[in-house]
Amino acid sequence: MEKGPIKPVHRRQISTATIDRILSMISDGYWSPGECLPPQRDLAKSLGVGMSTLREALQSLQTMGVLEMRHGSGTFVSSQPFVEPYEKFIDVSVSLGGLDLEMLFEARGIIESGLAFHAVEHATEDQINELFDILQREWECIEAKDHECCHDLDLAFHRLIATMVNNKFLAQIDSTLFKALDQLFRVLPLTKEGWKLHYVVAEAIRDRDSFGASEAMRTLIESSAARYFPYMKVTSHKMEVQ
Repeated sequence: MEKGPIKPVHRRQISTATIDRILSMISDGYWSPGECLPPQRDLAKSLGVGMSTLREALQSLQTMGVLEMRHGSGTFVSSQPFVEPYEKFIDVSVSLGGLDLEMLFEARGIIESGLAFHAVEHATEDQINELFDILQREWECIEAKDHECCHDLDLAFHRLIATMVNNKFLAQIDSTLFKALDQLFRVLPLTKEGWKLHYVVAEAIRDRDSFGASEAMRTLIESSAARYFPYMKVTSHKMEVQ
């Protein structure tokens, strides 16, 4: 039997698996609310992952409100873990009419990566300047912890890329997509890490790199999925326990 090449494990897959493992341990009661996790070096060794992967996972969990990183003291399980994320996730699931979020992210990967590809060819210089203006204002909103502002600008960023393509048929599809994104972007606030991924997309469009823009958008969407999907797993687990 002829064997094909072994596919490497991508960094983001390892990070997502690390997030899943920590979430499972917390939801199973291994660590209690308010409890301090082991030192990062010890935790990374126990989980069998590198320090950079662990830090990335811990940062994502802190963004979710699951963990609290206290300078000089360590990493603690939030005193009320998951309460707000559960409520937000249930709210967004209802508002999306029970839409399968995996299917939504799959659709985003297909549609938005294609939009980014074609935006390179059709975007005007004014539109590209506007894209970077949105990014500048996004950063200011992130610094100010203004989540509503971040939501509006995040949606504006993706809408502008769709507008750049200047295709009326695609605009009809986008209308449905953005109704879902409007709710989805409210679940978790835009982070500095997410902002950097947005910036890479904008740079590729500015540099007229079609394939680079498409891949950057796909990476952005996959990174977003890695932040959302742990809620699905933990929410499902909590409902089973109850």
